[in-house]
Amino acid sequence: MKQSRLMSIVETCGGTALGFVVSLGIQYAICWWYALPLGNAQNLAIISVFTISSLLRGYVWRRFCEAIHVRRPLSAFMTAVVAERFRQIEQEGWSHHHDDEHDAGELALAGACYAQSAGMERSFDAMPKQWPWSAEWWKPAGFRRDLVKACALIVAEGEKFDRNRKPRAGAA
Repeated sequence: MKQSRLMSIVETCGGTALGFVVSLGIQYAICWWYALPLGNAQNLAIISVFTISSLLRGYVWRRFCEAIHVRRPLSAFMTAVVAERFRQIEQEGWSHHHDDEHDAGELALAGACYAQSAGMERSFDAMPKQWPWSAEWWKPAGFRRDLVKACALIVAEGEKFDRNRKPRAGAA
């Protein structure tokens, strides 16, 4: 996702404020170490000049980086799939640990059942024979919603696979 101008400003200001505090401490330490006779007002003036230049540099750099990246926006459907996956984790409590306890392919099979039944002329009570879990978990909700659930379950299976595969020999 692209970063908005407002978020570029917020992130730049936050980073620069932290940099101001760190720079002020470093400046005082350097002045003390080298016995430089700079007063508080002079130290603050020097740090202020660097802070303002840092703010401008940071903002311009972030906007430049946003401008040169070619990004493909997610479609509404892809956004719904990502939102559903996060909903499964955050609201349903289906954590990665929980997903890892399922047999290999079980989450993908559940996704396939939703995908296969999406839009079919059927009673919502008609659970596919391949459905891997108890009937209480079969919750069709219409064509698009079932496709979104299907994709999110398949994503969960893919994430599980990635987490549990053994690293290749020689890979860092």
